[in-house]
Amino acid sequence: MEVQIECAKKEDFAEMITLADLTLPDRMNLHELKKYMELFPELIFKATIHDQLIGFSCAGIDMYQTTGWLLFSNVRKEYQGQGIGKRLIEARLQALRRFATLRTVLVTVSETNQSSLRALAAYGFRLAHAEQDYYGPGKHRHVLELPVWPMACSPTDSPGWKEDVSV
Repeated sequence: MEVQIECAKKEDFAEMITLADLTLPDRMNLHELKKYMELFPELIFKATIHDQLIGFSCAGIDMYQTTGWLLFSNVRKEYQGQGIGKRLIEARLQALRRFATLRTVLVTVSETNQSSLRALAAYGFRLAHAEQDYYGPGKHRHVLELPVWPMACSPTDSPGWKEDVSV
């Protein structure tokens, strides 16, 4: 199975929102995805097999370009557990690494999503705090953090960073 990870384009939008409706019905909508496409076009990635969309993810960065976010990741159920989510994490971390002023990367994860928690821990993310009702009543999240060392250090010295990650 040859999975391709690359930057998403505007022409991918319709297929991405169809996939989001299937996999993230309570978290993603057309307007939200459209905003991300406008705000962070270079931080949205898609996973495809034979030109078929099987997943996509987005990162973001604050206005000071010091805090990056892994905003969401989404892989079709039949392709989960095959390392595609990890490759989408790698693509977003590699893209965020281009911001010289970046100091930390944050991500929110459901406290019950053990596979995502394990995958993020493998990249050096650690629990910063738990937030009750993050997405509404009963929708709790863990906020995980990955510190990024000052640029005097090589990005590869920081936990979770990999040099020359192929995406």
